Amino acid sequence: MTAIEIRPATLADAQTIAALHVACWGETYTPLAPAEILAEYTLETRLAQWRETLDGAGPQQPPPNVFLALREGSAIGFSACGAQQSAILGERGYAGEFQAIYLLKEAQQLGAGRGLMRVMAQALRERGIEWGSLWVLRHNFTARKFYEKLGGRKIGVEGDWRGVPEVAYGWRDLRLLIDPPPAKPW
Repeated sequence: MTAIEIRPATLADAQTIAALHVACWGETYTPLAPAEILAEYTLETRLAQWRETLDGAGPQQPPPNVFLALREGSAIGFSACGAQQSAILGERGYAGEFQAIYLLKEAQQLGAGRGLMRVMAQALRERGIEWGSLWVLRHNFTARKFYEKLGGRKIGVEGDWRGVPEVAYGWRDLRLLIDPPPAKPW
């Protein structure tokens, strides 16, 4: 098995992350979201977003932590985390948010997703945040199963992303993503 490298992203990675973002959206969301929404996610729009984010000029202050996953030197995924952006989840005590985690389909189930969640949990804890959450499309069962396997619990909150239903998952102890307990035997 080839080792996965995860490192903090820099402004020089904006093009790579934008391309990954568009590719992952196409692979994952084509059956889950309306075509007109997906059409808005172009390389140009994502590149502008990621340049702004990685330059620290975005609206979220402090800016999110962004990480890039590589396999044999090739980018296979990325993630971003930071302060909670959802008022309803913030009111429930989830001060941190896993804002993005995307892997190319060919790179799934290799440990990169778990690694990205681990480094995001570490980054949130370094900010003094103990609880983290995320939003996932209700019908994205692959992602939901992944989050549940990592100890995420469905929070009794549902959202709507441009007409597409979402559910929230949360972790009340981010240390469990950093140093998970051993798997239980059957």
